[in-house]
Order: sequence, then structure tokens, then C-alpha cells
Amino acid sequence: MRIAFVLLFAMLGVSMAIRNNNFIYNSTRYWNITQVKQLYSQFKADHNKLYNFKEDQRRFEIFFQNLDIITNLNDIEEGTAEYGITQFSDMTTEEFKSQILIPSTYPQNFTGSRYHGFQKVSQDAPDSYDWRDHGAVTPVKNQGTVGTCWTFSTTGNIEGQWFLAGNPLVSLSEEQIVDCDGSQEPSTGHADCGVFGGWPYLAFDYVIKAGGLPSEETYPYCVGNGGCYPCPAPGYNETLCGPAVPYCNATAYPCRQGQVPIAAKIEDWKALSRDEDTIKQQLFEIGPLSVALDASYLQFYKKGISAPKFCSKTTLNHAVLLTGYGIDNGVEFWNVKNSWGAKWGEQGYFRLKRGVGMCGINTQVATAVVSKQSYSEKFMEYEDYEQPY
Repeated sequence: MRIAFVLLFAMLGVSMAIRNNNFIYNSTRYWNITQVKQLYSQFKADHNKLYNFKEDQRRFEIFFQNLDIITNLNDIEEGTAEYGITQFSDMTTEEFKSQILIPSTYPQNFTGSRYHGFQKVSQDAPDSYDWRDHGAVTPVKNQGTVGTCWTFSTTGNIEGQWFLAGNPLVSLSEEQIVDCDGSQEPSTGHADCGVFGGWPYLAFDYVIKAGGLPSEETYPYCVGNGGCYPCPAPGYNETLCGPAVPYCNATAYPCRQGQVPIAAKIEDWKALSRDEDTIKQQLFEIGPLSVALDASYLQFYKKGISAPKFCSKTTLNHAVLLTGYGIDNGVEFWNVKNSWGAKWGEQGYFRLKRGVGMCGINTQVATAVVSKQSYSEKFMEYEDYEQPY
């Protein structure tokens, strides 16, 4: 049990049972209910949570139950990670998975020609390295309350590749991918489904066909913060993605592909090795990489090198960006950029034990390919341009 978390709570000699019309929760531990209420009030203030009375009662009950889950995670964690209260602490596990993560599925196996013909071209990768220290990573973003992590993994990789090809670092638009990318691969059951999940490798195909992506500034993200309500992208496959959202507004929030200036483009994409020693060298040589993993345990992650006892190595539900690696007290780890805002985790990042295929992070590694070129202002030449939304 992590002392830093446990000291937040004092134990009473009576158990708590919390009840309403639809929910009964009997805690297996002895919590100080006054302190729990104080923690809940602080949690709501920290994360701008506003509920009506009935919903507030329900969210408090969930928050209360999650304290036991957090304690259990700390008890069984096999790394140095600590778990605690996050912006997701008033969500059930099922809500977190359905709203924030993407549907769990198996990684794609690609044909041989799709894999990167990688050969080491410089020195061996050092013991630690992070592309944040070398200008190839934009600030942490926030996907909000929808399952659009796959778009952030896509843009993060392209941002790094565009920069490393000799261009200025620019934050790229996830919103255009959400609004316009309906890519699908029915033979594998994979599809890009907007707020219901998707795959970076399919998004790379979309970016190639679209001729590139605009900047975040010219096509800002809004679907995850309630700022816009776009309809599903052209080609949206209800069989693979499920029913479309009923409250969209295609007139007010259309796909704007071709209507805003392009800020970066790619020529191709490649899948990479599943061997983590090779991934380490590829990360050092190539730049930040798009990866996916089973992130179910991250709901309450606070800091440290995570090595959760129970996470899948074969099914994935979250796409992120691998930016670096290192060693801490003899434990090898990956540095991973998440898309849940800078207040979550280690300033928006988390560390994951490296070298053991932890949570499947090595099973869906990919990168866009950008030709080395001189930056051209032609990417920004659009007349009569108006700020979207």
C-alpha cells in the first residue's frame, strides 16, 4: 500500500454503507466519511465538476467506491507507480472504458512490405533519451470526454516527423481527423469511428489522401470539450463503429477538409518491430512513435513506473505517443505522452516498465514517413480564410 495515498484517509471503527434508489455500496474498508466528503468537494473544485443534487449523490457514491479500487491498485502494483484521485475518479470503470478509452481489440498484423526496413544508421541508442528535450514534441493536449485518443497519437507522431524532416514544430489538428476520417478495414474489423475510437495506421492513410493536416490553430479541437457537435465522418461504418451520435449538427460543424491551409503532410507510414530493444533504437533514430496499449489501469495513475499486475498484452484500448525511455533505480521504462491534459499523471505523461511487453505497448508501433524538405510557405497559402467555429 502506498503510504502517500493512505495517509490521506483516517480509519473509523465502523463500516460505511452508501445507498440510493439504484446503488448499494458496502465498503470493505473503514473510511472517515467526513474526510471523504472533503476530498470529493476538493476533487470537484479541482476539475470543475458541476452536478444537480441527484447526480451529485450518485457521483459521490462512485467516488467513494473508487477509493477502494485505488487502494487495491496500490496494493498489487508491481512497479513504482502510485495511484490516487484523478479527473476520472467520479466515473465507474465501465464509464471510463466506454467514454475515454476505445473498444478493446487485437492489434493488427501487417504484411512484410508494410514494416519499416530499419537499419541502424548512427550510434547505439544511449541509456536514456527523450524527444521532448530535442524539440520534437508539442505540449500535452486533452481529448476531453470522448474516445479520440487515436487522433492525438496520430498527430503527435506526424508533428515529430514533420519537425525532424527540417520543418518548424507545429501542433496539428485532431479535429479534422475526427470530422473527416471514416477510414475502415472491414476484413480486420478496424475502422476510424470519430468519438468512438479508431486506429492511427488508418488515420495515416486518411492524412495521405487528404493531402496533409491543418494546424491546431486553424482547425481547433472542440468535440471533446462540448465546443462543437460534428456528425460522423464521410464513410462512417455503423457495423464496425456502432450507431452514430444522434445530436450532431453537420451544418454548423461540417468536415472542413480542403477549406483550411495545410500545415504538414506525409508520404507514407510504416509499422515497426515488436522487439523492445529494437523499438528503443528505432525511437532514438526515427523520433516519437505512435503506440497503443491496454490502459484500463491508467484511470487513477498519478506517478511512477507502472507495472500493473493485471493488464492485457494482447488487447488494446488506448493510443498514445512514445517519446522516450530511461532507467530509474535499475528499472527500465518508457516515457509516454498521453492526451488527458497536463494535470493528469506526470504533467500529462506516464512511465511504463520496458522490456516485458507491458500492457501490449510493443504490439502496434507505427510511424508516418515525411520526406526531408525545406519548409514552404505554400502550405499556408489560402485566401479568404476564416477561423473555424
